[in-house]
Amino acid sequence: MKKHFEDLSKEWKAFFNKEENNVDQIYKDLTNELTDSVVNKNHLDYIKIKATKGAGGAPNAPWIGIRDSRLTDRQSEGYSLVYLYSIDLERVYLSIAFGTGQFLEVFDTKKQAYEKMRQAASRIQSVFKSDQDSTGLMLSTIDLAASPKEYRQEGYEQSAIYSIEYKINNLPNDETLISNYNKMLNFYIRIHENPLTPTTEDLVSSVVDPIKVEDQKPIAKLFVPREPKKKKGKKTNLTTSNRKRRSDRSVYIGTKGEQVVFNYEKDKLYSAGKHNLVKKVRWHAALNEKPGYDITSYNENEEPIYIEVKSTSGKTINDVDVTKREISAMLHKKTRDNYCLYLVTNALTKPNIEIIKNPSEQLSNINSFEQIQKLFINMKKNFDLDLVTLNLSFRD
Repeated sequence: MKKHFEDLSKEWKAFFNKEENNVDQIYKDLTNELTDSVVNKNHLDYIKIKATKGAGGAPNAPWIGIRDSRLTDRQSEGYSLVYLYSIDLERVYLSIAFGTGQFLEVFDTKKQAYEKMRQAASRIQSVFKSDQDSTGLMLSTIDLAASPKEYRQEGYEQSAIYSIEYKINNLPNDETLISNYNKMLNFYIRIHENPLTPTTEDLVSSVVDPIKVEDQKPIAKLFVPREPKKKKGKKTNLTTSNRKRRSDRSVYIGTKGEQVVFNYEKDKLYSAGKHNLVKKVRWHAALNEKPGYDITSYNENEEPIYIEVKSTSGKTINDVDVTKREISAMLHKKTRDNYCLYLVTNALTKPNIEIIKNPSEQLSNINSFEQIQKLFINMKKNFDLDLVTLNLSFRD
């Protein structure tokens, strides 16, 4: 194992510069050795070991992740045990860390996100401060010699919870490396299995600066169709899926967004002097009612409007998932004229709202509207697809 770590450090520059190198073989050998070195063979039923060479280009330094597949299928979320090389290839860290993606998505600046990551790491450390395997481990950030342009490594520095630092020119022997690996692997698994361990969603929520959503005054504006994200393959305005509908994180963000809209609608009516309608605003989702929209409110003519809320903790929504009930209400003649999609961005911090009035009217301008109408007809009969993804470019 020691030789593999040393060789990987020596070969990486050639790999990064697209010169002849042995990184593939080293990665293969190291991955096999990490698998074979697991003492508790039960762990092999659910851990996945992956050495990455980067999807969109070579990363600045080697990276080998060990992930409990019961916890997350994405490296950017959940917790991982990971070997991280510094950019200068002089050090390698074995760290238990959490994903950086959700923090960078929620907080406005990297500086703020990094501060919150350290607060989150401290929360995990407080849960396991009496665990014997935490003794002697680094509790601080790690030093990957990352500059701002090496943003992934810069984030990894902040997301480390527990770490062991190795100097490449002074690595311990194989026995010590394997012993430390199994100690950290067992600790990582215990962290996952401990009921007191917060999810990464809960971690993010726990360090968000307290805000009173009811005191927020979001800026609401009418939606302007935007260019869709570029994706490989044929572009369509409507796609269907049977995938799992919502994660715990998306449910949490969705609820926050609905609360923002619920309060916004009540404030809107109160400010317009329609005090009699304020108490009539109904948050169906909070009452476990599923009419095909989340909230019933009223417009300036005191007519009911039917609001479906779509939320993100990020800054933009380019497409939305709509269910059978939602698209049925969106296209039904009794509700479509007053049906609205409210898009809530920055739902966990500084929410803003974009309003799409009568989205069926905008859909009627695209060539695929006939396809959507047929879909609606099928819904009335037998429709077993879980989701329809609607591209908000509203064009073919």
